[in-house]
Amino acid sequence: MNNYDLNGRLAVITGGAQGIGFAVAQRFIASGAGVMIWDQDDAQGQAAVARLGQGAAAMPVDVADANAVKDAAEKTKADYGSISILITCAGVAGSNAKLVAYDPDEWKSIIDINLNGTFHCCRAVVPSMMEQGYGRIVTVASVAGKEGNPNAAAYSASKAGVIALTKSLGKEHADMDIAVNCVTPARRKPEFSIK
Repeated sequence: MNNYDLNGRLAVITGGAQGIGFAVAQRFIASGAGVMIWDQDDAQGQAAVARLGQGAAAMPVDVADANAVKDAAEKTKADYGSISILITCAGVAGSNAKLVAYDPDEWKSIIDINLNGTFHCCRAVVPSMMEQGYGRIVTVASVAGKEGNPNAAAYSASKAGVIALTKSLGKEHADMDIAVNCVTPARRKPEFSIK
């Protein structure tokens, strides 16, 4: 496994209590970074910190709430130092249903968490990255944002928005040492063998 030299860097990982976010947190801790998990589920966040060990901390944050994200960014900076890295893993898939049957309230909730949450987090941390002249942002979208999954219009639309947001933000800061990238994970198809 390749480790990177992240000594002295503080990474905020949204949705870092489980899944992809937790795996990223493990790699960052192994590479010497401090990790702050922003997760809506405080109990899961604290359990993740216990598993990660020294260098990890967590606080409950609803990424869909712009004020809560702003407060979390300010508290993180005050208590742990400047945020060098942001990984936006917080997200929800929502129900599987055709668009004409999709619950408008659930649509709004998915957009608020997946897309608006990414916006709120980037907006909250980029100013300090600009001040320090360094930053790394990785947004987590999905192949659904590129392809548009059937019966998942809300999820697909939210992740397509994350991809476009990332491109815009990256171009806005292309002349600075602030790199902005997006990953689009996909589920691996099961392997079948015919005998």
